[in-house]
Amino acid sequence: MEQLNEVQKQVGLPPECAQQVIKSITSTKMAAAIETAVSQGRLSIKQIRELKEGNVNLDSMIPENLRVNLFKKTVDQIFSSGAGEFDEEDVYHKIPLDLYINAEKAKVVVQDLARSRLSNSLIQAVALLRQRNRPGVVSSLNDLLACDKAVPSEPLSWEVTEELADLFAIYLKSDPAPEKLSRLQYLLGISDSTAAALGEMADKGLPSGAEEQKFVFEFLMCQRRGNVATWLDHFCLPVFKMKIIV
Repeated sequence: MEQLNEVQKQVGLPPECAQQVIKSITSTKMAAAIETAVSQGRLSIKQIRELKEGNVNLDSMIPENLRVNLFKKTVDQIFSSGAGEFDEEDVYHKIPLDLYINAEKAKVVVQDLARSRLSNSLIQAVALLRQRNRPGVVSSLNDLLACDKAVPSEPLSWEVTEELADLFAIYLKSDPAPEKLSRLQYLLGISDSTAAALGEMADKGLPSGAEEQKFVFEFLMCQRRGNVATWLDHFCLPVFKMKIIV
């Protein structure tokens, strides 16, 4: 700043002209710094909003492609947060407005991300199931539900249907909101009878972990043969009696 003031004196610039030059140089440096931060992924939507509140003209400082990339990153974080929430007003309107992105273009970006993330979330949930990572399973299923909120999906297919029942059983025990549980039941293709049986299993405090997966597997086998009573007699009642004795 001292150097600029010295130059002003040497060339005889009026104060108002000098201030315009200083403002232009400052804006150029700020624009370069902001653009670098965005391109390196170091700027969040929260910080963008703070800059806007400070009357920083982001529309001219950040190229559109970088603003779109920041939007994608923000939405991807929503779909991978494990919260299972999707705020249409925020994602489809407020964030695009903050980033000076066309709302229709933003919606296409969101829906493309949701479709790809949804199937990936199921794959990840099954992988975590096989690793016996129950909290991870719940988070992945919440991500799946968030994607489904953005782009409602048809029931998902999976080669091993028993694993879908295991996923549902684990999610059921996480005490989810009824609407989330109901939607997950639809997406995983879990029948009402299976959901009810698994719900009773959770209420009765049946074994968890590997033993729980065995219970689910045996129930599905008996259900396919139309012999659920056998499952109740041979697998549930002995456990209840054992718990009473203990």
